[in-house]
Amino acid sequence: MGSGVDPFQLVILSAAAITALILTVPTLVASLHSLQQDDYSNQRFLAWLAEQKSRALHLPVGLVYILAAVAQLAVAFSGSAPGSYFPPALGSCVAVLAVVRAPARPPRKKPLVYTGRARRLLAVSAVVTVLLVWLGFLAISAVARAAGLDPDYAPGFAVLLMALISIHAAPLTSIAANLLLAPVQATINWSYRFRAGRKLRRLGPMVVGITGSYGKTSTKYFTEALLEPRFRVLKTRASFNTILGVCRAINEELGPEHKVMIVEMGAYRRGEIRDMARLVKPHIGVLTAIGPQHLERFGSIETIEKAKFELLEALAPDDIAVINNDDPRIRRLAGAKWLPNVQRYGIDAANGAVDLAAEDISHGPDGLSFTMVERNGTRTPMKTRLIGLHNVSNILAAATVAKAAGVSPQEMARAVGRLQPVPHRLEVHTDANGVTIIDDAYNSNPVGAFNALDALAEFQTGRKVLVTPGMVELGVEQDARNEEFGAKAAKTCDFVILVGTRQTAPIRRGLESAGFEAEHITSVRNLNEGLEALKGIVRAGDVVLFENDLPDLYEE
Repeated sequence: MGSGVDPFQLVILSAAAITALILTVPTLVASLHSLQQDDYSNQRFLAWLAEQKSRALHLPVGLVYILAAVAQLAVAFSGSAPGSYFPPALGSCVAVLAVVRAPARPPRKKPLVYTGRARRLLAVSAVVTVLLVWLGFLAISAVARAAGLDPDYAPGFAVLLMALISIHAAPLTSIAANLLLAPVQATINWSYRFRAGRKLRRLGPMVVGITGSYGKTSTKYFTEALLEPRFRVLKTRASFNTILGVCRAINEELGPEHKVMIVEMGAYRRGEIRDMARLVKPHIGVLTAIGPQHLERFGSIETIEKAKFELLEALAPDDIAVINNDDPRIRRLAGAKWLPNVQRYGIDAANGAVDLAAEDISHGPDGLSFTMVERNGTRTPMKTRLIGLHNVSNILAAATVAKAAGVSPQEMARAVGRLQPVPHRLEVHTDANGVTIIDDAYNSNPVGAFNALDALAEFQTGRKVLVTPGMVELGVEQDARNEEFGAKAAKTCDFVILVGTRQTAPIRRGLESAGFEAEHITSVRNLNEGLEALKGIVRAGDVVLFENDLPDLYEE
């Protein structure tokens, strides 16, 4: 039996342990990135990890450390073993080589943002990892010695096992750090809310709250454009539709010059919209639509209905509720619940009288035109470069708010004529090769996806190509809705590129069931591969629709 760890062995083992910790850092960063993309939800991150299975593990590095640990045992029990430092030293070197030689991952579509919360999580994750390695090293060393392993070799064996564990346990380490920081984050969140509420009460702008399963972001942009002839307007930015995002917009951007603040309200569960409404106390509440988007998180369409209606239920008696009268769920709920002053907009006259309607609608690749009709019969022509029939409804929602705020129909018509597409929502441009691109990458709901195909069908020149990963978070309806989408695409498109083989299987079934030619369907693992495949298909005059672009979490 050996006499313990000599100084040279101590240096080697320390270097091996530090190497393992360094190799763990990229996995901690990747785990943090995934947590951030899923709103720091441990539950959803765990579900994602379960789906990843072996793909979440660093198999080459893990195999290196397993072989090194086995080698450490072998030399410990052999009669002519090399120095006790040899397996840890060689194993660490090979592990580093395996990481260096590993194929580079494609760049993330949405990079990690090092917010204060992200930095705290990464720091605590690193501390937890160091403690895990140290305590694990002591425990495994003690067990190894008790099992009869030579004390010269037990520390090296412990280092190798802990290196294996620390790298592969990094996602769980991130979850532990998230749990440990929960009280700290709750205190910080309370501080943000307190400051935002105080500032909002002091400045006192008119607040317009907008929610809906789809259409809320476009309505937010259009409402800003229609109100700007009369008011200085602040709208929450694209991703600021949570309670903390709204607080940040108020604390960092709201000033005394802003007379109107438009707040987009998103939600993944009941109570979130109610909390935002209690904070901002909207004077006008807009409900654009109720549908199955995020059904996986809500659990049922009834829960989505209750969550979206929290905005209107928070309105005071003198406030205004603006509702989409074309949506049967909204119509039913509006009739069953007490609401303050209700202003209805809609296209379908069969659903009853509305305060703002659209008639004589014309739509095509050059834009939309329609006549806005008020309840008193006033008619105002509207024309915009926006494409997509659903944008008529979004413009009517914005116009209803503008009318309530005192903007004249003529001012609205001029503003509608200046409307620009919302980023990544049916944005149209022509690239250097003469190919028309319809960028609808932000969209992810069935109604919007079907409307995008209708917009694509309006283009009469060239062939039509669809690039899509399909729709997610639709719960039990997901496969059926994606299959319907595939069947509709078969009637419109000449080529389809499916991004992700697993999640797009229902789209392929829909395409094939509608008789779409199999050789015109291309399946790729990620968007980068899809763009490469697209180069071999398109030519000048073709039209390409990019429908949805899923977060990095869904890439295969």
